[in-house]
Amino acid sequence: MDKAQELKSLKRGLRTVALINDLGSITIAELGRQLKLPRTTAERVLMTLLAEGYVERDAVTKAFFLTAQVHALSDGYAEESQIVKIARPLMLELTRQIGWPLCLAMPMGEYMSVRFTTDPTTTLNLHKRHIGSAAPMALVSSGLAFLAFMDIQQREMMLEMLRRSDNPGQDAARDSTRMDYILERTRIDGYSFGLDHGSERSIAIPILTNGRVRATLLMVFMARALSNTAVVEKFLPRLLELRSTIEAECQ
Repeated sequence: MDKAQELKSLKRGLRTVALINDLGSITIAELGRQLKLPRTTAERVLMTLLAEGYVERDAVTKAFFLTAQVHALSDGYAEESQIVKIARPLMLELTRQIGWPLCLAMPMGEYMSVRFTTDPTTTLNLHKRHIGSAAPMALVSSGLAFLAFMDIQQREMMLEMLRRSDNPGQDAARDSTRMDYILERTRIDGYSFGLDHGSERSIAIPILTNGRVRATLLMVFMARALSNTAVVEKFLPRLLELRSTIEAECQ
């Protein structure tokens, strides 16, 4: 393409979206440094994206983060988009109340992909989980919660795909006895903490519409601050209440 035909403002906007996706959130000053733009130009780019609904700005930190509308550029998922749209303000409100980040995750092949996160509105900035980030389904809490509540036939097809994967994160799926126990336990409990027991952990519960699991809602927390037992006792009831509201509004 002739350089004269390129729109600099469009290129800046696309680079900004890609940068926020990588970092999780960004301020005007940070964008200016990253793209070597004057502050006024960086501000115009972000305010344009804000006006079009592709980013939102946190009132406290002044940082911008992507909204679910970004996914509409590449995904044709009307129902998933509806869930994100409904869940987003409810998740933001609950995060402001409890202080811990919430995520909404959905399957993407053999991974669970974060479709929305409230992390940029907290002081934690856990960039490990930002919109678009993905993790092995057989390892993380969101994946196990999703698998546990899938239709039996669909679950078997998914597990077979995970068993054939060369990703080490799917190793648990290759042990059928262990995986059957984990998923049965998850169905009984109604939640999963996943198998990744690092310092950053999460609890996930399924979101179902019309009798089918569509997404998972998870709360991210730090193991040094909360035990699994404390999470179940103090925060699980709030998550279940939020889940019920989302499901009711999706009907």
